[in-house]
Parts: sequence; structure tokens; C-alpha cells
Amino acid sequence: AFHYKKKSVLKKVRSLSIREKQSKLDALVEPFGYCYDPQQDVFTSRLDAPQKIFGYNTLFDLSAPYFNMIFDYETIYFDYNSRTWLIEMWKGQYGINSGCEIGLYYADEIISPKDYSSTHFKSVEERDMLQMAYELNRMPLKGKHLPDTVGKVRSRHWWLTLFKPGFYSKPEELYMDVSIRFKDYHMLYSFLHSFEKTLTGIPFGIDGLTVSFTFKNSKRHYSAYRRFVRRLALNSCRLYCKLFNFLTRYFSNSGDKILYLYYYLPVFIRMMFKSKKHK
Repeated sequence: AFHYKKKSVLKKVRSLSIREKQSKLDALVEPFGYCYDPQQDVFTSRLDAPQKIFGYNTLFDLSAPYFNMIFDYETIYFDYNSRTWLIEMWKGQYGINSGCEIGLYYADEIISPKDYSSTHFKSVEERDMLQMAYELNRMPLKGKHLPDTVGKVRSRHWWLTLFKPGFYSKPEELYMDVSIRFKDYHMLYSFLHSFEKTLTGIPFGIDGLTVSFTFKNSKRHYSAYRRFVRRLALNSCRLYCKLFNFLTRYFSNSGDKILYLYYYLPVFIRMMFKSKKHK
């Protein structure tokens, strides 16, 4: 029975047009806040993603490894327009997905630095969203030395993401070439003042109101216990990634792989996208 079902599903996926595939994939991932980009074969976040209502809290990052999300991250807090703002970047392995994120948040008032870690920040409203862009690349630590481009995104957004299913990476193998356009020079230089203190030594460029830089090596240090938890979770991600690629070995495109699993083993699809619904 499974043999005939598999043959039927393979035939069904292969018979779909590109437009039909995109429509089906968008319908599958929309409830989780994502949409599919067929040109790059990646998933990215929607402006109306349900994660927006949760904002940001440091507990999200601290608990992530227990949900098989292992990433490097940096938080840049700065004051502007009577509020403390937060721009955070993440890059790493999210279950079976290599990916990255940039989030834009603020508090209702100026927050003291000693209270940053205990403050819950809100996702910015539409009027305060910024034009953000990045290219995610992977430079293997061993083996070949040419980087792989995972994908690139650009949008006026509050939470700009990119995820590549079936692609395994250690966080330190990934780097983001980032650019952010700010509202005015006051906001730009307030951000840069905090950027230079938080990410000491990382070069940046300025073009008008746009700042560009590369996020590669995290400045964070982890305890022995945290390193153990991260290593354990990363090994689990690698195992699940291999399983995903084995089950979907009939296809090279991740969109096709996901559609195949949706029709053949739908439980894997629920597990896959729930793993990224961490906000």
C-alpha cells in the first residue's frame, strides 16, 4: 500500500505547475507566518505573521536550544524618539532549516541598560518599520572554501527572515551581509553608537541613511552547560535534516520535497514549521 501511495504522490507532485506549487506551499505555511519564494527555493516571513503579537523577550533566545534552534545572535539596543529600540539578528540551524532573522522591536519608554534583559519589547507598528535587507551565505569550516549563497531578502519589515529546508549548517559557518535604512540621521547615529559598543571592531559602511555590515562571529560566550545543550541540539538537527533529505531524495528542490511530505507523511510538515514558530 505504501509503495503505491508513494508512486501516486511522486506523480502528483511532478505534475504540478510552478504556480500550483507556490499556491499550495503558501497555503500550507501561511498559518505559521511564512510564504514561499520559488526563485530562491526558501521560506520567508509575512508582514502579518502571527508571531508579531508576541514581541521579544530574552527568554525566547535562552530557551531556543531546547526546541532544536541553535543560533548565534546579537542584540543592539538604542534610544530614539523617547523609546528604547532593539534590533536583533539571528543566524543558525532551526530544526531542519538553515536560516537567519532580523527583528525590530521597541519599548514604550527609555529603558535602563540594567533592565534590558528583563524588559518585554513590542514588535514595531507598520509606521515604524524599516527597510532591511541581507544576503545569507555559508562558508564551510572544512572541505571546499567557496561560500554557498543560501538566499537574500529585502523588505520594509518588522521581522525579516529566511529559511532553507534540508540545509544543515553550524551557526559559525553562516554570515549575513546586512543593510538597514533608518528614518533619519538621529536614529542612524543612535544605532551606530550602540553598534560600535556592542559589536566592537566590526566594520560598517554608511550610504545616506543606510548602514551596511557583516554579521559573522558572535561576541557571546556560553557556559559549559550551554555549550553542551547547543551541541546536543545541533546533532539532533543534523540527524533530522538527513532524515528529511533521505525521505525526499526523489527531489532536489525543497518546495517539491515539502509537497511530497505533505501528501505522503503530513506529520513531518507540522513538526517542521512548528519548530520555527518560536516567537
